Amino acid sequence: MNKIVFCLCIGFFLCLNACSTHNSDETQQAADLPELSCVAVLPVSIPVSSSTTMTKSRVVGLEQGAVFLDSVLMEKLGRQSEFKVLSENQLDAILQDPWGARKNQIQDIGAATGCGGILETSISRYRQRVGGEMSVDTSAAAAFSMELVDVKSGVVLWLSSFNEEQKALFDDIFSFNNAQSRGFKWLSVEDLIRDGVNLRLAEFPYFKKSEI
Repeated sequence: MNKIVFCLCIGFFLCLNACSTHNSDETQQAADLPELSCVAVLPVSIPVSSSTTMTKSRVVGLEQGAVFLDSVLMEKLGRQSEFKVLSENQLDAILQDPWGARKNQIQDIGAATGCGGILETSISRYRQRVGGEMSVDTSAAAAFSMELVDVKSGVVLWLSSFNEEQKALFDDIFSFNNAQSRGFKWLSVEDLIRDGVNLRLAEFPYFKKSEI
């Protein structure tokens, strides 16, 4: 009996030292949603404030994160007719004035793609894990936001954010279920981004029946 209790205690201690996830997410949706022919998915951007206040190394990290996040969005949405995923070159060709008014840019994109909605994604945090799946010196962290804009009105129809940093389960024991679903392992930042995209797309108000 004592040996059983001892084993259970050891197992619980190991779980406490496994990884959980600290997250801060927010989603808002317009009360009335218009019908949209399709959604143009823009290349992932970096906030202007980030590029002017952060160190060069952090900006480079965000640029790498934007490239990876672009690839995930292409993987998830690129083959679906309801979405038109644009590359940087395609977007540059559409925008006659890259520094023009936001409303004019939205209308130009809508006219060029034939889509009634535009999905904009911005990444603000992309930190790679330092260590392995079972033990880390620095955990992975990622943050991005997504915003769906109606081309005709310029109104934001839906916006959502994802912001997660893995922590030891001992520091955040209430995240036990989330840690268990991920196998009590420390994720890479790529895995964290993929999880975030899946979570956000699962809440997307349009084309929910699509296999995303």
